[in-house]
Amino acid sequence: MYRVGLAGVALAFTAGLAVAGSPSKQYAQGQVWEYRTRPEDKGSLLKIQQIDVLPEFAKTGPVYHVSIIGLHFDGLPLDGTLRHAPFSKSALDASVTKRSSSKAVFPQIGDGVAEWTQARGGVFTVSVAEAVSFAEQTLRKQMPTQPTGR
Repeated sequence: MYRVGLAGVALAFTAGLAVAGSPSKQYAQGQVWEYRTRPEDKGSLLKIQQIDVLPEFAKTGPVYHVSIIGLHFDGLPLDGTLRHAPFSKSALDASVTKRSSSKAVFPQIGDGVAEWTQARGGVFTVSVAEAVSFAEQTLRKQMPTQPTGR
């Protein structure tokens, strides 16, 4: 099983998607949120693991480092989690629906933030669902093809 961090996936991916009139939400480290998922990921949750205010992201604001659980990547040997994905506030505002009281276990972001910092990574400014789809497409291109057993 592969554990996925988006340090490599989000390196230069900073295409914007601002949602006009989105209500602004207050975020804090440790919060768990429900969000507008892809259809196959219904019930998926995200957790804000770390918040950074960095001069290189002055235009997009704080960087929210999140972990996401409950993802479904059919045909990929993944455990249904993204350990680390960096998002802008506008991306979270456009995605999250309500705070969750779930006691679900989330992975630690591990070395994700350090790898992201070293790689001078970007932040996702699109919705969480779009970023998950982008990550899945990228990972499918990187994974060796699996025999179908026929």
